[in-house]
Amino acid sequence: MDTLTTPNSKTTVKHRILIVDDDKLVIESFESAFQEFKKEFSIEKTTDSRRALKLLEENSYDIIITDLVMPEVDGIQVLQRAKEIQPDSEVILITAYSSYNSAVDAMYFGASDYITKPISTQDLKLRLKRAIDKRMAIVEKNEKILEMERLYYTIAHDFKATILSIKSFSEILTKDYFDKVDDPEGKFLLSRINANVSAMESITEGLLEYSKIGKYEEEWINIDTDAAIREIAENFSITLKTKNIKLQIGSPLPKVNFYYSGLRSIFSNLIDNAIKYARDDIDSYIKIGIEKSTENKHHKFYVEDNGIGIKPDNLDRIFEIFHREDTRGSGQGYGIGLALVKKTLENAGCSIDVESVENIKTVFRFTLPKATA
Repeated sequence: MDTLTTPNSKTTVKHRILIVDDDKLVIESFESAFQEFKKEFSIEKTTDSRRALKLLEENSYDIIITDLVMPEVDGIQVLQRAKEIQPDSEVILITAYSSYNSAVDAMYFGASDYITKPISTQDLKLRLKRAIDKRMAIVEKNEKILEMERLYYTIAHDFKATILSIKSFSEILTKDYFDKVDDPEGKFLLSRINANVSAMESITEGLLEYSKIGKYEEEWINIDTDAAIREIAENFSITLKTKNIKLQIGSPLPKVNFYYSGLRSIFSNLIDNAIKYARDDIDSYIKIGIEKSTENKHHKFYVEDNGIGIKPDNLDRIFEIFHREDTRGSGQGYGIGLALVKKTLENAGCSIDVESVENIKTVFRFTLPKATA
């Protein structure tokens, strides 16, 4: 296995490439093609597909190019392992015409593109440029997200000290002077100060929690989701009873391999979201259960409610931080809970999506890793 860094490379490598093919001539053609792009690359290459799997375990790659048909380990296995380790990497398959259908099928496994043999120089350059441009867009997006997360943390951290100070003064005023204030408007204003301080405290805590996801190593354990969800639900028992919302938990629920604080955050926020947007004019419910799935390594859970639902135009935005879906203007929620859920799941290599019909039902479906033996 050789490593090549382009002559114009600076200290920071823009793109890290892995090329896997049992034909050295094919590898050399890709190297030559990359040299023509005026960008910085670190290219690693191997003719040993098992060695490729080890490299994927040890390193992070922006673009992986792999032959589809190889002895011992084929391109589909390389593709699947690459996507497990780094889901946003670009994987290009090299295939002969005879294995064309397999290459098309591989797109369902997450392949970005495929190149057929014999390789056309023009086609090769076009597809590499497409992969590079796509990867650059992803990197830029991730950098912006990280920048925003740093901003969230800074703002929340700085605000927290100020809010705690205001809260302390507000509590002193309430304790020492609330009963002494004869003016109803004065009491109302003092109560509103306390309510708004509590709201700001919740927002800053949410922002701090959001910015910390993925920053610290968590202990993953096998968790009995049935017991865990019922324990979480106890925290909402009074609210559920007050709002006459029926919580239905499908049983038995499977065990998962996850970290407990993350699991609590996912289900707590989804239950809380369903409660906030429950309708007052019907018998409300929240259902939690699992669906049949073809995935080998994940269980597919769902949380369903018959609340106000989500407008079709907002389905793509519902997981954005600070986005609130509230057609009633009640001002409930701060638009952080669902963002926390999505980030927690995606950081753990899981997925989530939502289906909703306004004033009928909303279903959040998400995956969690199966328990280890």
